[in-house]
Amino acid sequence: MTRRYIPFFSAVLSLLLFAAPVSAKEETGWDLQFQKQIHSWMDAISLRDAQFKQWKNAKPDVQTLGANQHQWLVSITQSGKQVGYLVVGELPSPKGAEKFVLLEYGVGEYILFDDAFAPREIAAEPVYDGFASHWLLAQSPAAQMVNAKTGEPYPTEFTANESVMSSLSAEELVHEGQSLTQTHVLRSEEASPFDQINWVYDLHSAKDVTWAQLWQQKNDAGPVTLTVPMYHSQVLAPFVVGSLHLWNDQNAYVGVWDEGLRFVPYSYAHKVGQFHLKTAQAMPLL
Repeated sequence: MTRRYIPFFSAVLSLLLFAAPVSAKEETGWDLQFQKQIHSWMDAISLRDAQFKQWKNAKPDVQTLGANQHQWLVSITQSGKQVGYLVVGELPSPKGAEKFVLLEYGVGEYILFDDAFAPREIAAEPVYDGFASHWLLAQSPAAQMVNAKTGEPYPTEFTANESVMSSLSAEELVHEGQSLTQTHVLRSEEASPFDQINWVYDLHSAKDVTWAQLWQQKNDAGPVTLTVPMYHSQVLAPFVVGSLHLWNDQNAYVGVWDEGLRFVPYSYAHKVGQFHLKTAQAMPLL
């Protein structure tokens, strides 16, 4: 895993959704519904996007993200090898009417909160927040955060921002009954944002980029970069945009290259970061 963050900017969060305990009988019904939804999303993605072909007939393994949080990490394996993941949340709802939402998903060998990069300290708590996901180490004299994708420790003086992912409405997230209807590949192979650094000169003057503008980008028009300031502007995380997904022709997700391809809601990416388009040179007049 390579270091992909540079000191500069900020943003972090954790989505906390609580629920009351349920009986063993209710839990069994809940588990069946949860597993059905996971497989439905896996099938929808693998059938529509060839980049996820390894997900076909793959096995999901579920673990909770933190005590009393209504979030789950689903590790997807094929022939014993990790090939991707889902991060699933549950919105508050009446018992028997659970509403699961898809917070993030990715394809590749390296997943979020991978055991291979997990801190060995006993008191390491997983905290999910999109790009700012981290393990929180409760240690003396100060707590410390460790990046959930790379295992990179942050300085102890770094602190988390207010939650952004938890501010998204249910309408901005994929939920039960929705299908992946459109895909658009901008960069089919993993790329480093430091291969071309035009975005550096655009940091303080970038204009707002709409979903329509992203969708209109051609795969040969140069890289589209997303820069995300985190941790009270002490870190800046740049990503090359690889693919775009549209669910039910309305719920938009952006896929960026980050030791694999990871998708987050466009509304989340738009709130926490800035998109940078490579401006084409003007054609000379004849």
